[in-house]
Amino acid sequence: MTIPYFSLAQKFNAKANAGFVASQIDGDKYGGYHKFGFLFGADVSQPIAKTGFSYRIGLRYVRKGSHAAEDEVTSFYKAELHYAEMPISAIYTLRHFEFEAGASAGYLIKSKEDTDGYGLKEPAYKFKQFELSALVGVNYNFYENIWVGAEFDYSLLPIRPYTAAHSDYLVSGEHNNLLIFKIACLFHAAKK
Repeated sequence: MTIPYFSLAQKFNAKANAGFVASQIDGDKYGGYHKFGFLFGADVSQPIAKTGFSYRIGLRYVRKGSHAAEDEVTSFYKAELHYAEMPISAIYTLRHFEFEAGASAGYLIKSKEDTDGYGLKEPAYKFKQFELSALVGVNYNFYENIWVGAEFDYSLLPIRPYTAAHSDYLVSGEHNNLLIFKIACLFHAAKK
Protein backbone atom coordinates (compact mmCIF):
# COMPACT_ATOMS: atom_id res chain seq x y z
CA MET A 1 0.00 0.00 0.00
CA THR A 2 2.85 2.39 0.74
CA ILE A 3 4.76 1.75 -2.50
CA PRO A 4 1.99 2.83 -4.95
CA TYR A 5 1.29 5.95 -2.85
CA PHE A 6 4.98 6.84 -2.79
CA SER A 7 5.15 6.31 -6.56
CA LEU A 8 2.21 8.67 -7.16
CA ALA A 9 3.69 11.24 -4.80
CA GLN A 10 6.81 11.50 -6.99
CA LYS A 11 4.88 12.50 -10.14
CA PHE A 12 4.77 16.26 -9.58
CA ASN A 13 6.91 19.34 -10.15
CA ALA A 14 7.34 21.97 -7.42
CA LYS A 15 8.62 25.50 -7.94
CA ALA A 16 9.36 28.49 -5.73
CA ASN A 17 8.82 31.81 -7.50
CA ALA A 18 9.24 35.54 -7.04
CA GLY A 19 8.57 38.47 -9.29
CA PHE A 20 7.93 42.07 -10.09
CA VAL A 21 4.37 43.41 -10.57
CA ALA A 22 3.29 46.47 -12.58
CA SER A 23 -0.36 47.19 -11.83
CA GLN A 24 -3.23 49.60 -12.26
CA ILE A 25 -6.87 49.72 -11.22
CA ASP A 26 -9.15 50.10 -14.21
CA GLY A 27 -11.93 52.51 -13.39
CA ASP A 28 -10.10 54.70 -10.85
CA LYS A 29 -9.56 57.43 -13.52
CA TYR A 30 -5.76 56.99 -13.58
CA GLY A 31 -4.27 55.13 -16.53
CA GLY A 32 -1.02 53.22 -16.84
CA TYR A 33 0.91 50.55 -14.96
CA HIS A 34 2.47 53.05 -12.51
CA LYS A 35 2.10 51.04 -9.30
CA PHE A 36 5.02 48.69 -8.74
CA GLY A 37 4.87 45.72 -6.41
CA PHE A 38 6.15 42.19 -5.99
CA LEU A 39 5.05 38.62 -5.51
CA PHE A 40 6.45 35.47 -3.99
CA GLY A 41 5.07 31.99 -3.55
CA ALA A 42 5.24 28.35 -4.59
CA ASP A 43 3.29 25.99 -6.81
CA VAL A 44 3.02 22.34 -7.74
CA SER A 45 2.11 20.91 -11.12
CA GLN A 46 1.04 17.44 -12.19
CA PRO A 47 1.85 16.22 -15.72
CA ILE A 48 -1.01 14.48 -17.55
CA ALA A 49 0.50 11.29 -19.00
CA LYS A 50 2.65 12.12 -22.06
CA THR A 51 0.33 14.70 -23.58
CA GLY A 52 2.44 17.81 -22.94
CA PHE A 53 -0.37 19.08 -20.70
CA SER A 54 -0.32 19.52 -16.95
CA TYR A 55 -2.23 21.42 -14.30
CA ARG A 56 -0.81 23.69 -11.64
CA ILE A 57 -1.99 24.99 -8.27
CA GLY A 58 -0.14 27.48 -6.14
CA LEU A 59 -0.15 29.88 -3.22
CA ARG A 60 1.32 33.36 -3.45
CA TYR A 61 1.42 36.83 -1.97
CA VAL A 62 0.90 39.71 -4.43
CA ARG A 63 1.12 43.45 -3.83
CA LYS A 64 -1.12 45.33 -6.29
CA GLY A 65 -2.64 48.78 -6.55
CA SER A 66 -2.66 52.03 -8.45
CA HIS A 67 -0.62 55.21 -8.59
CA ALA A 68 -1.25 58.45 -10.47
CA ALA A 69 1.51 59.21 -12.98
CA GLU A 70 3.90 62.00 -11.98
CA ASP A 71 2.70 64.12 -14.91
CA GLU A 72 -0.89 63.97 -13.59
CA VAL A 73 -0.39 67.06 -11.41
CA THR A 74 -4.07 67.88 -11.06
CA SER A 75 -4.61 65.21 -8.40
CA PHE A 76 -2.77 62.69 -6.25
CA TYR A 77 -3.74 59.06 -5.85
CA LYS A 78 -2.12 55.90 -4.56
CA ALA A 79 -3.64 52.56 -3.53
CA GLU A 80 -1.83 49.56 -2.03
CA LEU A 81 -3.63 46.23 -2.02
CA HIS A 82 -2.06 43.14 -0.44
CA TYR A 83 -3.49 39.77 -1.54
CA ALA A 84 -2.99 36.10 -0.71
CA GLU A 85 -3.87 34.18 -3.88
CA MET A 86 -4.40 30.63 -5.05
CA PRO A 87 -3.89 30.42 -8.83
CA ILE A 88 -5.00 27.30 -10.72
CA SER A 89 -4.00 26.90 -14.35
CA ALA A 90 -3.70 24.50 -17.25
CA ILE A 91 -0.23 24.26 -18.78
CA TYR A 92 0.95 23.18 -22.20
CA THR A 93 4.70 22.48 -22.50
CA LEU A 94 6.45 22.81 -25.85
CA ARG A 95 10.22 22.27 -25.71
CA HIS A 96 11.56 24.94 -23.32
CA PHE A 97 8.27 26.89 -23.13
CA GLU A 98 5.21 26.61 -20.90
CA PHE A 99 1.96 28.29 -21.96
CA GLU A 100 -0.61 28.69 -19.22
CA ALA A 101 -4.17 29.90 -18.74
CA GLY A 102 -6.33 29.78 -15.66
CA ALA A 103 -7.94 31.64 -12.79
CA SER A 104 -6.90 32.88 -9.38
CA ALA A 105 -8.88 33.31 -6.16
CA GLY A 106 -7.55 36.12 -3.99
CA TYR A 107 -8.13 37.25 -0.40
CA LEU A 108 -7.46 40.90 0.45
CA ILE A 109 -5.15 40.94 3.48
CA LYS A 110 -4.75 44.70 3.73
CA SER A 111 -5.70 47.82 1.75
CA LYS A 112 -4.49 51.41 2.09
CA GLU A 113 -5.26 54.48 0.02
CA ASP A 114 -3.84 58.01 -0.29
CA THR A 115 -6.09 60.50 -2.09
CA ASP A 116 -4.36 63.75 -1.10
CA GLY A 117 -0.62 63.10 -0.74
CA TYR A 118 -0.69 63.07 3.07
CA GLY A 119 -0.06 59.36 3.56
CA LEU A 120 -1.74 55.99 3.24
CA LYS A 121 -4.82 55.30 5.36
CA GLU A 122 -7.88 53.07 5.43
CA PRO A 123 -9.95 53.54 2.25
CA ALA A 124 -13.12 55.58 2.68
CA TYR A 125 -14.81 53.17 0.26
CA LYS A 126 -13.91 49.58 1.12
CA PHE A 127 -12.45 47.14 -1.39
CA LYS A 128 -14.10 43.73 -1.59
CA GLN A 129 -12.50 41.03 0.54
CA PHE A 130 -12.39 38.41 -2.24
CA GLU A 131 -11.16 38.64 -5.82
CA LEU A 132 -11.51 36.30 -8.78
CA SER A 133 -9.19 36.93 -11.71
CA ALA A 134 -8.23 35.33 -15.02
CA LEU A 135 -4.60 34.80 -15.99
CA VAL A 136 -2.57 33.93 -19.08
CA GLY A 137 1.17 33.57 -19.25
CA VAL A 138 4.27 32.12 -20.82
CA ASN A 139 7.34 30.71 -19.08
CA TYR A 140 10.76 29.84 -20.51
CA ASN A 141 13.24 27.30 -19.14
CA PHE A 142 16.16 29.72 -19.03
CA TYR A 143 18.81 27.50 -17.44
CA GLU A 144 18.56 24.01 -15.92
CA ASN A 145 16.03 24.41 -13.06
CA ILE A 146 15.51 28.17 -13.57
CA TRP A 147 12.43 29.51 -15.37
CA VAL A 148 11.54 33.09 -16.31
CA GLY A 149 8.06 34.18 -17.27
CA ALA A 150 5.49 36.87 -17.96
CA GLU A 151 1.84 36.84 -16.92
CA PHE A 152 -1.23 39.01 -17.42
CA ASP A 153 -3.95 39.01 -14.72
CA TYR A 154 -7.31 40.77 -14.79
CA SER A 155 -10.15 40.81 -12.24
CA LEU A 156 -13.24 39.01 -13.53
CA LEU A 157 -15.41 40.62 -10.85
CA PRO A 158 -15.14 44.21 -9.58
CA ILE A 159 -12.83 44.75 -6.60
CA ARG A 160 -15.17 47.55 -5.47
CA PRO A 161 -18.16 49.36 -6.95
CA TYR A 162 -17.93 52.90 -8.24
CA THR A 163 -18.10 55.80 -5.86
CA ALA A 164 -18.75 59.49 -6.51
CA ALA A 165 -14.99 60.05 -6.41
CA HIS A 166 -14.22 57.65 -9.24
CA SER A 167 -14.63 57.38 -12.97
CA ASP A 168 -17.32 55.33 -14.69
CA TYR A 169 -14.84 53.71 -17.08
CA LEU A 170 -16.32 50.26 -16.57
CA VAL A 171 -20.00 49.78 -15.89
CA SER A 172 -19.43 47.16 -13.20
CA GLY A 173 -16.81 48.93 -11.06
CA GLU A 174 -13.06 48.88 -10.50
CA HIS A 175 -10.84 46.00 -11.64
CA ASN A 176 -7.23 45.00 -10.92
CA ASN A 177 -5.08 44.90 -14.07
CA LEU A 178 -1.58 43.36 -13.68
CA LEU A 179 1.56 42.63 -15.68
CA ILE A 180 3.81 40.16 -13.83
CA PHE A 181 7.43 39.29 -14.59
CA LYS A 182 8.73 36.38 -12.55
CA ILE A 183 11.54 33.93 -11.98
CA ALA A 184 10.99 30.41 -10.67
CA CYS A 185 13.26 27.69 -9.34
CA LEU A 186 12.26 24.05 -9.81
CA PHE A 187 13.13 22.28 -6.54
CA HIS A 188 11.31 18.98 -7.16
CA ALA A 189 10.97 17.36 -10.58
CA ALA A 190 8.46 14.67 -11.53
CA LYS A 191 10.01 11.24 -11.88
CA LYS A 192 9.95 9.96 -15.44
